[in-house]
Amino acid sequence: MVTTIKDTFASAYENHQKNKLKIAKGLYEEVLKIDPNHFESIFLLGTLCAQSKSFEEARQLLYKATQINPNFADAHNNLGNVLKELQDNEKAMISYKKSIEVQPNFAPAHNNIGTLFLEMNERQKAISFFQKAVELQPNFIEALNNLGSVLEQSHPEKAIKYYEQAIQINPNYAETHYNFGNMLREIGEHQKAINSYEKAISLKSDHAKAYNNLLFTMLHSEKYNTNLYLSKTKNFRSSLQPVNDNLLLKYQFINKPQKLKIGFVSGDFRQHPVGYFLFDMLKHLKNKNLELIAYSNSSEKDDLSTKLKSCFANWYEISNQGDKEAINQIRKDGIHILIDLSGHSAKNRLPIFINKPAPIQVTWMGYLASTGVPEIDYIIGDPYVTPMENKNYYTEKILSMPNIWNCFSVPEFEVKINELPAIKNQYITFGCFNNLRKINDKVIILWSQILGKIPKSKIFLKNKSLDSEFIKKLIIDKFKKNKINPDSVILEGGSSRRKLLDTYNKVDIVLDPFPYSGGTTSFESTWMSTPTLTKKGLQFISKSTESINHNLGMSDWIANDENDYVLKAIKFSENIKQLSEIKKSLRNKALKSSLFDATLFAEQFKDAMWKIWNNFHEKN
Repeated sequence: MVTTIKDTFASAYENHQKNKLKIAKGLYEEVLKIDPNHFESIFLLGTLCAQSKSFEEARQLLYKATQINPNFADAHNNLGNVLKELQDNEKAMISYKKSIEVQPNFAPAHNNIGTLFLEMNERQKAISFFQKAVELQPNFIEALNNLGSVLEQSHPEKAIKYYEQAIQINPNYAETHYNFGNMLREIGEHQKAINSYEKAISLKSDHAKAYNNLLFTMLHSEKYNTNLYLSKTKNFRSSLQPVNDNLLLKYQFINKPQKLKIGFVSGDFRQHPVGYFLFDMLKHLKNKNLELIAYSNSSEKDDLSTKLKSCFANWYEISNQGDKEAINQIRKDGIHILIDLSGHSAKNRLPIFINKPAPIQVTWMGYLASTGVPEIDYIIGDPYVTPMENKNYYTEKILSMPNIWNCFSVPEFEVKINELPAIKNQYITFGCFNNLRKINDKVIILWSQILGKIPKSKIFLKNKSLDSEFIKKLIIDKFKKNKINPDSVILEGGSSRRKLLDTYNKVDIVLDPFPYSGGTTSFESTWMSTPTLTKKGLQFISKSTESINHNLGMSDWIANDENDYVLKAIKFSENIKQLSEIKKSLRNKALKSSLFDATLFAEQFKDAMWKIWNNFHEKN
């Protein structure tokens, strides 16, 4: 029986639809041997190659398809998608626009142009193209999802509606549940956010970002449970697939090095808490018997990135590299100790750690909890944030620094410290400049008790989320629900870092949230001579300010429980003379402490790295 082109193509298409890509590819190629210009086979083979991530082959095929039939909108659109994957956004835009030129009502191309504008940070243009896509195709899930995502910060109330609409149309689209979870997390609806992430994972079991954000959100929840958290981290780890060892280079580290090679993996080598913590320490570390190598997982750069780069012997951009390429680069560099600076926060590369690119792996700084990745050997802490009796809270071994788990870089600009504001105001201003997701309902209830017991007192919250009128109203309503007059609540949005620090001159006492305590904010408020009242916590994320206050010799600013927290807030607010003295002296005291002693911390860090290497070397 003679098989015709028609039959072979039909079989190829059927296998393609069933996701039997290898069989389909072979059949499309058979058709093209007989008829090299068979348009449908060229187009679908190009689309299949894109699905298989063979983007260069896909580009050639889809380009040929647009030449054979320049009036087929799908071909131009799919070529645009491939060009975008190949980082050629300029040509991708041309292809998408050609698709619309051919078929003005082609919604997918409008949506794709929106995603390009979003990458270029032209949010208004992105919104208009997403809206056009939805106007043309009201049930277009991806466009509704994108609209929700782009409107989260500026118009969260609209974002919620778009997400709810998308879920109603298709409750089985994982990405909408994931994005809706992000939205709910930002407005403090932790349990609802957790439910959304769980739904996304149930629909897409390898959704790493949903796992990351689920775990991060659990840390913020007032219902945090360590055992439940650790079980979820194990689920995350089991969802990851290691790279086949046969594709990887063997270890190339030197067994008895004169200099230990330390690799740092982060997406935050910039104006970011990780950058602020690293800079002073790295300046002192680079002249010691260590060789420092950076693996940057972000294309985002600023002036601090440039300064940080000068502290490393080598700097690699890995944001566009796959796991195999990144692992092989690390192995080729002969890294002895690889340090994750992200945990489950954004722009992490935890999946590369499961292949053990380096013989020793450590997590530090960017995520104050266990990663749950058994291939990561250590978590860096200190006697206060990670006491040894809490070792079962981590899958990693605790590597305890002698004084404090971190050292903060002194800002490179001067911000004057003014007189205690209460002297002029004749009332106490409490403040908290933490991310709003840390300020859960239980925190607001406790703060409301404090405001209710201290006449004329106010609370000052400052965060970029408060640029949204919708979120401002949410916060005001939560305080009103606890019988606090809106006049007692001062809300301010984002600003430059200098302005943020200067705003501490309007605050008498910082109130630390819980269970997720302040880290960067507590260092910054201390530098601005504004003391922070914190509450004892159970795990790392709850203890960071506790460690800061212990290192300052201010353990009386650590409350034993919620009742003690209220009593201490009242007691400290009644002693204006003491607060005024703290305002005058705290910065100098802090600068002489472990908090900002980068020279000491660098020495201790170097010793810790050599200690864990020598332990490893002796056992191997």
